[in-house]
Amino acid sequence: MTDKGRHASDGGGAFYRDLAMMILGIVLVGGAVFFLLFLIADGPDSATTTVGEPESTTTTGQSTTTSEASTSSSTSTTPTTTTPTSTTVPVKPPEEVRVVVLNSTQLTGAASRMTQQLDDAGYQTMQASDYTPEQDPSRIWYREGHSAEANELLEFLPGARVEPLPDDSIQPGADVVMILGTGYDG
Repeated sequence: MTDKGRHASDGGGAFYRDLAMMILGIVLVGGAVFFLLFLIADGPDSATTTVGEPESTTTTGQSTTTSEASTSSSTSTTPTTTTPTSTTVPVKPPEEVRVVVLNSTQLTGAASRMTQQLDDAGYQTMQASDYTPEQDPSRIWYREGHSAEANELLEFLPGARVEPLPDDSIQPGADVVMILGTGYDG
């Protein structure tokens, strides 16, 4: 008779087999959990839209066939791809845009020189003036409905920030306000 108990194994092979089964079970359960999380997060019922990329839509249709003995139902999935539409905002011609140039730098006459350049390009210009506080970098501020025109003015003031007008009381009558900042060297 041996000194082993009745539940003792004869060799170490059973231990490794049980360990492998336990690891396999953990991997399978983990995989099932990740799969379920994936379905919940990005399932066919969730709608996400990414700007700039085509949107993908899934259409599900059901057809039912009935006969005397059996009823069967089938579901088909047909992917439909649509492309996003883009809206082009027309840019007003220079003669329809009122621009004022303000100088926030120590360069004497800089706003007047820029005003002359804009006038030569056909823009409606207003009297140049100074602006405080000093801006860094230069700014091109626009009133509502004039963002496209403000972006066109980057040609004259490269590196400027194009932003909505922060205060409507600044230069009433101007569609676009150009502020020459500390980086301007013209």
